[in-house]
Amino acid sequence: MPKNKNHNVASTPSGRTVIMASEVGFCFGVKRAINLTRQALDERKDVFILGDLVHNKRVTDELESKGLRKVEDYTQSRGGTMVIRAHGLPKAKIEEAKTQGIEVVDATCPIVLRAQEAAQILERDGYQVVIIGDKNHAEIKGILGSLENPALVIDSVEELHEAKKNFKLLRKVGVIFQTTHALELCHKIINEMLMMCKEIRIINTICRPVQNRQDDAIELAQKVDLMIVVGSRTSANTMELAALCRHYNPNTIHVQNAEELPLEVLANCKTVGIASGLSTPEDLVEAVRQKVLECDIAPPSEEPVAQPS
Repeated sequence: MPKNKNHNVASTPSGRTVIMASEVGFCFGVKRAINLTRQALDERKDVFILGDLVHNKRVTDELESKGLRKVEDYTQSRGGTMVIRAHGLPKAKIEEAKTQGIEVVDATCPIVLRAQEAAQILERDGYQVVIIGDKNHAEIKGILGSLENPALVIDSVEELHEAKKNFKLLRKVGVIFQTTHALELCHKIINEMLMMCKEIRIINTICRPVQNRQDDAIELAQKVDLMIVVGSRTSANTMELAALCRHYNPNTIHVQNAEELPLEVLANCKTVGIASGLSTPEDLVEAVRQKVLECDIAPPSEEPVAQPS
């Protein structure tokens, strides 16, 4: 396989080729959130957070070991510093914390903030806000909390039909997307919506780094025998990345770290691709790559070419 100048390509002595996606490790928003939290921990005494800063246990364990407290309820706190997770929080909670004398360090990803602003613009302009995404995701809860009126959250064509059936879908809608969603997986929902609504305005709030990684991973998945996606199973963007790769290459596995990698899956693979979610530390991805490179299970040999008699 020819080398791609953007990919880290290596080969084992036995002849297996391992190709790393163009970008792995933390995205800008995750790096920013971690740096802001570390700075707060260095400069302040009582620092706490609602939920996890990002969806990666290695990262959250490290921050908690430095003093970050994870709390379920901040309303009993008087003072201290609350870090807002990268996925954001409803604005009412942020304002409530400030009125209690709590300092706020806003580590919300700037792209998530833009999604909140897009939803507010649609609401202001008289559209019913429809968010395509997971209603249980922290980012979606933050967007919902930024609006004056309830929004409709859907994640499938079936949910769209149900909303229409129950008169929850209006004729004039404004659509945004969960920033980590795959645009490719939203096409069917949008096409159905076009048939149901009189007026639709769409603001593409999908994160460009997410889209770039998805496009790169899809291209890589189609070229290799085995695709490995590294990242937490609580990470929405990692789960979607794995699902997308699996659509193009059924021989796709999702692991959280090198320890989870089953070496037997390499037995019939001459080429292996590796990609990661946005909140996966780069050294975890590298450890997976090294384990593949060090595996002594030889790839299948080429079929012998028949010699003329």
